Amino acid sequence: MSVLRSLLCTALLLASLPAFTFLANAQLPSTDASTLTVTSNLVFLDVTVLDKNLHPVVSGLTKDDFSITEDKRLQRISSFESPQLHRMGTSTGDQNQDGNAPVTIFVLDQLNSSFEDFAFIRYEFRSFLRSQPALLAAPAELMVIRNHSLDMLHGYTRSRADLENALDHFPAAIPYKWLSDQFVEERFDQSVQALQQIALQNSGVPGRKNIVWVGHGGPSFTTRNMTEEVSVSLKRYVHLTANMLVNARISLFVIYPGLKVGHFMIQGGGPANNAAPLSALDASYNIGDDSDPFAENINFGVLVNEAGGELFYNRNDVDAEINRAQELGSEYYTLTYQPGSIFPNGKFRRIRVTLRNRSLHALTKAGYFAPDKDAPIDPRRQTMLQLKDALQSNIAFAGLDTTVSGIVRHPEAGTVQFTLLLKGKNLDWIPTEDGGSTASVIVSTASLTNDKNILALKQEELNVAGPTHDLTRLAQLVTPLQVTIQAPHKTQSVRVILEGEPGGRLGGAVLDGKTIDAAPALPTPDPQLAPNRTVHPSPPNTH
Repeated sequence: MSVLRSLLCTALLLASLPAFTFLANAQLPSTDASTLTVTSNLVFLDVTVLDKNLHPVVSGLTKDDFSITEDKRLQRISSFESPQLHRMGTSTGDQNQDGNAPVTIFVLDQLNSSFEDFAFIRYEFRSFLRSQPALLAAPAELMVIRNHSLDMLHGYTRSRADLENALDHFPAAIPYKWLSDQFVEERFDQSVQALQQIALQNSGVPGRKNIVWVGHGGPSFTTRNMTEEVSVSLKRYVHLTANMLVNARISLFVIYPGLKVGHFMIQGGGPANNAAPLSALDASYNIGDDSDPFAENINFGVLVNEAGGELFYNRNDVDAEINRAQELGSEYYTLTYQPGSIFPNGKFRRIRVTLRNRSLHALTKAGYFAPDKDAPIDPRRQTMLQLKDALQSNIAFAGLDTTVSGIVRHPEAGTVQFTLLLKGKNLDWIPTEDGGSTASVIVSTASLTNDKNILALKQEELNVAGPTHDLTRLAQLVTPLQVTIQAPHKTQSVRVILEGEPGGRLGGAVLDGKTIDAAPALPTPDPQLAPNRTVHPSPPNTH
C-alpha cells in the first residue's frame, strides 16, 4: 500500500471518530505543487459565457466586454478568441493538431459505482453515442477507471463507430472496492491519480480538453480531525492535481448517475447539512479570494470548481447531461494574460472573470496554486512521466528481464493477449512475515500507431509473491503476467513497459504489427469479474 493510501486510511478512520485526536507519525507522501510556472508564461482562460437562462452566449462579445482579476488585481488581457475560432478544420483526421477545437475525454467510472449503476452508465453512454453523427464534431477518447487500472479503450478519434465498438467489447467486472469501506482511501487515491495521468497525457497538447467523468469520482472526506502535518500533505497532493489540470487546459465535468445526492456527498458537510451541492458557477462566487478551496473538504466537487467545469446530479438523463457538458465545454472564449511576480508560498491565486453586462456570467477555472518552495518532488508524478515517455520511445529497456509468449488475438473483442515472463532478478523484494517475499510491478501497455500516437492504454500495479527470503532463489523465479490490451484497427505495434516500484528498473517488450497479425485467433475468454492482483511465480527450471 502506498504511503498516501496508508495516511488516508488512518485519517478517514479517525475522522469518523470525533472523540479521538488524529496523530500521525508516518512519513508524509512527497508532493510537488510547484509545477505551475506563471511568471514568464501566459495564463489561458477558457471562458463559457452564460446568459440569465444559462444558455451559452457565442457571439456579440469582444475583449473589452471582459475583466480579469487575479487576487483582486486587475490584469491586462493579452489575447482574445471567440467561440467561432474553436471549430475543427476541414480535415477529417482523428488528431486536432492545430488545437482549434476542444477535445473530449470520456471517463466511465466503474471503480466508484455499484454494478447496477455502472450498467446504467454504460447504457446511457451508448445512448449518447447513438445520438451523435457518424463523424464527431471533434476528437474524443474513451477511458474506464477500473478496480486496479485506468484503461484507455480508444484514443482520440472522430469515428462514432470506433467508440461504440470499444464500449461494446469492454468486459464486465464486479466493483468490489466500492462494496467495502476498507478501500475508501484506495479509491480516492486511484481516482486522483487517474486525473493526473490524463493531465500528463495531454500536457503540451494544444487547445482545450474536457474530461466528462460519468460516475461519482473519488470519495469525499474532511480534514477537520487530521493533524496539521497530514492535512498539509494531503492538500499539497490535491493542489498538485488541480494545477496539473490547469496547466493542461483541462476542464472537469462530473455526472452522477441518477442517484439522489446531498451536500455531504460532494462538499463534505455531513448528513445533517443535506442541502443541494453548489454548482461550479455558484461556488466561484462563494469562496473567499484568499481561501484554499480544499481547506476542509477534499472531493471531486471542489476539483470541478477549480478546473472550470460543471457538476450534474439528481437527474437520470445521463445522455442529455453528457450533451450539456459537451456544449459548455465547446462554446467558449479564450483569454490570456501574464501575471506579475508570484511569491512561491503555495497559496491559492483566485481568478475572477466578470463581464460588462452584469446579467452574463462566466464559467471558468477558479484559479491556481502558487509554486511551493517547501514542497518536495513527487516521485509518483515522475514515474508517470517516465512511463509515458518510455511507451512512446524507441529505446529498449532491459533493467527487468522479461520475454513474451503465448500471443493470441481475440478478433470479436478487438484485443491482443499475451504473457510476459518476468524474472525475479532486479525486482525490489520485501520480506513478509510468513517467510516469503513480495514485490510491486507497474505494468503499462499501449497500442500505438506508426507515429507513436497512443490508441489504447492500460496501466496497473501488480504484486508478485515469492516463497522465500533468499534473494538468489528469488532472482531465478519466473512470474507469468497476463496482459490484454485493446488493439484498434490503426494499431501498428503494442508496447509494454514494466517498472519495479518504487522508482525501480525498467523492462519492456514490443509486438510489431506482423507479429500480432500472425498470432492465432481465439474466442474471447469469459471476463474475470473480480481478478486477483497478486501473481505467484512459476517454480524455477532445474533441468
